[in-house]
Amino acid sequence: MFHTVNKSHVQLIDNNLVCEASEIGLRPGEWPEFIGILDDENEGFLFRKGSPDVLDGELHAFRYRSRVGNHELLVIND
Repeated sequence: MFHTVNKSHVQLIDNNLVCEASEIGLRPGEWPEFIGILDDENEGFLFRKGSPDVLDGELHAFRYRSRVGNHELLVIND
């Protein structure tokens, strides 16, 4: 499964890309294998699903990584 997101829905916080699942149009429990972040010219980055972040037994977020692994996208489970 592949999901496309406009860069306006993603924030840069402490050198990390961060967004909330509902803000990018994901339904509860939906964690696509790939997320593409595109700018206004339809250029951007592709991220692949990585590891989940679990806090107190609850899924907090999923970490997505770029192909080379030098960029990370944190998708918060809201």
